[in-house]
Amino acid sequence: MRTAKAATFRLIAHRGASAAAPENTRAAFQLAARHGAQEIETDARCTRDGRVVLFHDKTLRRKLGRSGRAEDLTLSELQQLDIGAWFDREGAKELNDPAAGWDEDLPGPAAPAYVLGFDDYLEAFGDRFHHNIELKGETPELPGAVLAALDARGKRSRCTFISFHLEQLERLRALAPDATAGWLFARAGERPPSPEVVVRECRRLGLQQCNPRFSALTEELVRTAHDAGLEVRAFGIRTTAELRRAVSLGADGATVDWFRASRRLLEGDQRAVGAGLRNEIRT
Repeated sequence: MRTAKAATFRLIAHRGASAAAPENTRAAFQLAARHGAQEIETDARCTRDGRVVLFHDKTLRRKLGRSGRAEDLTLSELQQLDIGAWFDREGAKELNDPAAGWDEDLPGPAAPAYVLGFDDYLEAFGDRFHHNIELKGETPELPGAVLAALDARGKRSRCTFISFHLEQLERLRALAPDATAGWLFARAGERPPSPEVVVRECRRLGLQQCNPRFSALTEELVRTAHDAGLEVRAFGIRTTAELRRAVSLGADGATVDWFRASRRLLEGDQRAVGAGLRNEIRT
């Protein structure tokens, strides 16, 4: 492990403390803050009435048990839906597989945890975190709606914007030429772009980051991105071994569901390496 990189590796709480509380909810963000998270990743979608809501999935079926998309309902309608039931039914079990190696406290039953609007999120946590905001879906108005909510509270400078959709990043760049932004790739099941294509697209859009899925993270990609002045932030890490691998490859950070366990893991690795070096000096 590259110890210098491990010491500066940035852990981002994925949808809050999402292994211990229902994702993208007030409870998940409160718990992430309690665990010492400085950065949060969250998912922004437009509602039918042009507001912004924090919800990940393309449809509501799996996590909210109803048909349609977040884009088909108003913010008020979405805020009445409880995602805690999904977390109790299957989410907590999926995220806390003992074979993955995370030394995390298993969550108890979730209290009702309702879908959270972006304005309410900013009111509660706008000054608490650096916000990594994923622009979800293809609604053309989304980047403008997100920026308007941030600017109403003077929080744009505390944000990094990310998306799988290059079109959304193009819209963002047209509205906010100086915003910090990054490209997520590749979608599940898709072949990742080459390092050269990644650099080309990031340069074209004036991006500061590239955000590879862990399965696309390679030493060549890290080297090529760093040579081009890009940060590398990984996602899709599922096990402790994968987190250590991301550090060893030289990535600058990663989003993780198990924030507290990930922090303990890297801190423990640092202490072990430091003790080894001290013993070498003594001998």
